[in-house]
Amino acid sequence: MYRRYTLDEVKHKIVGLLQDNRSGLSGIEIAEKTGFNRMTVTKYLNILLTLGLVKKKKAGPVNIWYLESGIINLEFPINYLEVQQNFITSIFENDNEKSNRVIISALNSTLDKARILSDVVLPTFNTMNELYARGRLGKTERESLLTILSEIIDLIKFNSQLETTRPDAHVLFVASSEDKIFLAKTGALSLRILGWNSSYIGNVERHIDPFFDIDFQRYITKVWNNKRGLMVLCIFSSQETSLRFLSLAANTLKTKLRGEFSVVLLTSPELSDKREHIGGDAAFSNIQSLVDWCEKKYRNYK
Repeated sequence: MYRRYTLDEVKHKIVGLLQDNRSGLSGIEIAEKTGFNRMTVTKYLNILLTLGLVKKKKAGPVNIWYLESGIINLEFPINYLEVQQNFITSIFENDNEKSNRVIISALNSTLDKARILSDVVLPTFNTMNELYARGRLGKTERESLLTILSEIIDLIKFNSQLETTRPDAHVLFVASSEDKIFLAKTGALSLRILGWNSSYIGNVERHIDPFFDIDFQRYITKVWNNKRGLMVLCIFSSQETSLRFLSLAANTLKTKLRGEFSVVLLTSPELSDKREHIGGDAAFSNIQSLVDWCEKKYRNYK
């Protein structure tokens, strides 16, 4: 019987094989050594090429496949602290190529991709902000590092395609202050990796005016009008006025949507304590607590 292999199964075997054969192997050799049929190997080698894990060179009529420089199969279980330290070093050296390879190697070596966000990327983001607050980083350098980190988020998203999602778990993320954009993107990706139907709307800070609530409500209704299940709107902002405005606009939809709708805030500890006054069903000052709350809410809903 023909067996359908997952990308992770094939990826781990091929990367491990090429790591032990740095001089390269042909597609036929890879098929023989892995036990996969040639069609499967050809299909997934091209996918791995797109993901940046392998490269190929022509040797006459034959393609010889190699592991991209810097790609390794990390030992299991992964030492996330070591990965984090390597990633932080490469980021602060402004070595985009090395930072990409660190993340791709980690993605290739674990099925728990959410931990790469929580244990590697977010600590790096926090370190960057601490250094900036102490005057150790300038505005230009911080902006450059933020750009690199945003590209890493896109890289993880590209390498974290799910075969199935939870049909009754829906979440939207929106930022309404510039300092929360990266965290909102990261939160959206974290829940997406966990199987939620998760999307990041963008930063709406400059659009907020007395009439924006109607536009905001219209969009949420359009996205979720025919959906059922758990629906969570996550608002990321350091500004009380925008948190209050968006929460009020969203809360009016609770009786109109077909699912169980909640508004969750991610903001400073001070504003989190004012959650009820602002209009949130829950409020947090860090992403992991927000993600844990959503997962608990889903388990209770089920």
